[in-house]
Amino acid sequence: MKQFKVLIISTILLSFSVTFLSTKIVKELNLYKANKNEISDVLDFKNRVLNGSELIGGSDSKLEEWDTLYKEAAVLYDSALKYGFVLLIVVLVYGFINYLAYQKTLEKERVLGIVFVFAALSFLYLGLQTPFLEVEAYSVDLEIGNSFLSKTFDGRTYYLYQNKSVFELIKLLFNGGNLLVGLCVVLFSIVFPLFKLGASLIAFIFPKTTLAQRSLSLITKLGKWSMADVFISAVFLAVFSFANMNVEVDTSSNTLIGLYFFLAFVILSISSGQFLKHVITSLDN
Repeated sequence: MKQFKVLIISTILLSFSVTFLSTKIVKELNLYKANKNEISDVLDFKNRVLNGSELIGGSDSKLEEWDTLYKEAAVLYDSALKYGFVLLIVVLVYGFINYLAYQKTLEKERVLGIVFVFAALSFLYLGLQTPFLEVEAYSVDLEIGNSFLSKTFDGRTYYLYQNKSVFELIKLLFNGGNLLVGLCVVLFSIVFPLFKLGASLIAFIFPKTTLAQRSLSLITKLGKWSMADVFISAVFLAVFSFANMNVEVDTSSNTLIGLYFFLAFVILSISSGQFLKHVITSLDN
């Protein structure tokens, strides 16, 4: 047990750091989403055009409110990015410390495999909880009327704004009656990754047991599904991205930080599996 002292202490510190940073990131992104939703509400087609509030003035005040909210949203998202960068540094330092501590030992690959499992878990929660994508549909300087009487609504007039995480996508699919698709998303984005990482961790901790052999065998058999989590990302983007509604409407789709957290999880998860094969193979030899 003493030989793994550095690994145990660094993993405990990683857990506290990830919990703290994840809380900060989720909080900032929730505020960002609230700001962007408020922007779309302020400049919503119904509020700007159908209720007639701007037909007799008031456009300038709405644009000023939009500009203020937009700047606040940008600050919040930048803050989330900074916390995300700090998280990346923490995970890299965690890996580097353990690499230095065990690089000349027989347990090097075993330890690095455990490091990759915990690093993957560090990004999985954020990959599921934080937004992948935001989509919006709007008109710029919308003109209503005819040649005799017309009104131009300066700036943007919004028709749609969506900002979703995987958890929110699952809820949306179930509420919309798409049970099969919802279950597939749950299975391949939550259950399968957690099962795979859990089985890998058990095999790394108890490599000489029958349980480790069974875990490796099961992970190998499920290997053909290893890209299913990437497929889920593609499904997510397909559900919420869309083409122009018509020539008068602009649409945009922007990937957000959640996609990169999930990508980091996928890469680290695959890498941990490679270490596991080496560890079990070396024991057999």
